[in-house]
This record gives sequence, structure tokens and C-alpha cells, in this order.
Amino acid sequence: MTPANHLRSHDRGFAMSSPSGTPGPSPRRGRHTVAPVVRPGILILPLLLAGCAPSSAPTEASKEPQAVPVTADVVRSRELRRTIPVTGTLVGFDDITLSPKVDGRILTARYDVGDPAVPGAVLLDIDPTDARNAVAMDQRALDAELARLGLTELPAGELDVEAVPEVQRAEAARLNARRVFDRVTALATASRQEVDAAETEVKVAEANKRNAATVARATLAAAKMRKASLDMAEQRLADCQLRVPEPAGWGAWAAAVGPGAAPGRFTVATKMASEGEMVRSMPGTNVYRLVASHILKLKVTVPERYTPDVRVGQPVDVRVDAYADTVFVGRVARISPTIDTQSRTFQAEVHVPNPTDKLKAGGFARAEIVIGSATVTTIPPPALVVFAGVSKVFVTDGTAAKAVPVEVGVREKDWIEVRGELRDGVKVVTSGFSRLFDGSPVKVRE
Repeated sequence: MTPANHLRSHDRGFAMSSPSGTPGPSPRRGRHTVAPVVRPGILILPLLLAGCAPSSAPTEASKEPQAVPVTADVVRSRELRRTIPVTGTLVGFDDITLSPKVDGRILTARYDVGDPAVPGAVLLDIDPTDARNAVAMDQRALDAELARLGLTELPAGELDVEAVPEVQRAEAARLNARRVFDRVTALATASRQEVDAAETEVKVAEANKRNAATVARATLAAAKMRKASLDMAEQRLADCQLRVPEPAGWGAWAAAVGPGAAPGRFTVATKMASEGEMVRSMPGTNVYRLVASHILKLKVTVPERYTPDVRVGQPVDVRVDAYADTVFVGRVARISPTIDTQSRTFQAEVHVPNPTDKLKAGGFARAEIVIGSATVTTIPPPALVVFAGVSKVFVTDGTAAKAVPVEVGVREKDWIEVRGELRDGVKVVTSGFSRLFDGSPVKVRE
């Protein structure tokens, strides 16, 4: 390359490096002065240094925390009943199946399913013809035995044998024989043979009296047997009417307040025979099933851990789905002395009065056994904060919030039982938790 070409190429290089980005004027040929080169990085550095300089205006982090708007409610003390929730099935206080005690054909069936029946009421009638005839026969046989004794009815105590006609006749014969004997022995002319004969007559008369007394006693025994047979026949006649059983104490109640007002009663649960049907006593033909519904039994299972808490006489609140708003109050009547080794529970029996027959035997029921009461601290449900398994509430004096750990007890619709460092009347936060922390300022909204 010639010197001239080399210089032109060098001039073009400087022209392309002009700071303005446009080709600059070419230096004169033959001159050796060179324009300075300005690099883009030199202009950026002052801008970066200016951005790193501290600002004199305050930042958001240097401002005071703003108060969090919240709502609050007060802590309240309540009288809380301690209960044990249980479930079970209602059964009749008595559940009995009746069958007749005599054979025969049903003439009338007076009750049907659902009918109330007081103790002693006649449920059905069986044809009494055979039983009535048996009563008549035994009555005549008894009358015959009593006639031999000169009686019209059996004596209440021991038989006065001397009043029996046969014994009286034997006694008269004995007295006569004794008088004859006395006259014979008083005669000086009486022979030994006459005296012996008179003495023998006395002995025979005395033996006859003893025999008459024995026959009288035997006749009395026979009369008593006839009376027992008559009583059995009369019982069979009475059994031709099947009646509702009478529980213990029924007679006293019925006498005091009348049969219709007495507390005990039954309801026909099942009718198993109809009029005209033949029934047997052996084997028995079941005809009615009765349930005592004025009191029902609720049999429940209670967890083993409540063994020391459950006692006879404790009140029990019973609820059924059919009457969700009604509470039926019962009492613990019986407690099983054993624990079921499989379920670790024990049985308890609750007696539930049912004067209006609203409850039905066989129904499912939920109950709560009331084991005591205590004063507890409660908060509104929105005040409880649960995070990572930890329960707490935020207490506020109106300016700041403080977190207080609590343990949760009974939950209800309008309140929750808690245990912790809370006093009655203290305000707890019920909303605005998203920005709250322990010690954060708050502003309580009305």
C-alpha cells in the first residue's frame, strides 16, 4: 500500500469515531494531530453514582405503623352444665305378650292396635259354656258334702264336731247306754251277765261316737276338696275373659284417683287373634302384645371414663327427631356394675315419663346426662383464631392488640368456652385479623 492510500484509510477511521455519531471533518493530509476518542461507558457512570446518592425525602418504611380497623366484643362468664352425650333406643317400661289360660273359641276381641288399656280391662272373651257347667257341677258336689255335716257353707275355722248330726246321734246313744249301765249296776238282783252286757253297750256307744266324729272330719275334708275344685272351676270361668295385667300398687292408685286417672296404663302394640278363632292354653296361643307407655326406658352406653360421674337420680335431657324443639326430662334409674371389655362402655337405664304419649317405644333418641355445672369464660365465635393447631384471641384496650393463647372447651352457636388468661368484661377482637400481630395498634369500629 502506498503512503497516500494509508493516510486515507487512517482518516476514515477517525471519522467513524466521532462522538456525535456523524462523520467529522477529515484532518488535513500530512498533519499528525489526532481527535480524542470518547467511550459511551464514561457517560453512564455519573448517572449510576447519582442514583446511589441518599435521598433526603422520607421512605414508607420510616413512617409510623397505621392503626388496624377492627371490631370487638366482650368476654362473658356463663353458668355451664356439664353433660355426657349419649344415644339409645326407647323401650316400653313393660313389654308383655298375652295368651289365654283356657281353651276355647274367641267370642269378642274388644281392643285393637293403638288402643290404650288400663290394668284390669277385658281384652277378649272366650266361650264360657264348658267352664260354667263345671262350676255348677262342683257347686252341687260341695253342697252335698256340706249337707252331711249339717252345714250350708264351710266353717271359717276348725269344725265343731259336736254340732254334726251324726256325732250328736252317737252321743245320745252313748248317754243312753251309760244310763242303762248305771241302773243295772244299781240293782242288787242284777246278774253278772246283765252288768257285762250293759257295760258292752256303753263301750259300743262310745266307739260309735268316735267313729261319727271321724266320719265328720273326713266329710269336712271332702267338702274342702270340693271347694278347691269349685274354686278352680270358677277361676277357669273367670279366665274366659283375658284381662290387662295389674302391676303392683295399681289397686291403691285406682282406689285413690280412679282407674282412668291412675298413672299406669298399657297400649296395644300387636293384635294376633280375631273373633271366632280357636285358642289353646297348652301350647299357648299368643293373642295380644301390650306395651306400658306411660314411662319409657332409654337404654344407653356410656364411655368408661365417665364411671365416677354417672349416678342414679341424675337428670337426663332426651330429644327425638320427631320433636326436635322439645326436651323430655328423664332420670338415671339403673347403672350396670360391669364394663364391656370390647367397647369399654357400661350400660345405663334412663326412665323417661311419657304422659302425653308423644314418645314411641322403639324410637331412637339422643340424650345428655347432666353431671354438674360450673362458671366458665366464653367468647363470641368470630373472636377465636386458630393457626397451625394453636388457638388464641386478640385482647384490646382500644389502642393495641395483644395475643392471648387459649384452650377451647364447649362450642355453642353463639359462644365458645375458652380457658386462658381472660377476665370477664375484657374486649376481644372479632374481625380484622389479616393485619394483626401481637402489639399492633388498632382502632375499634363501633
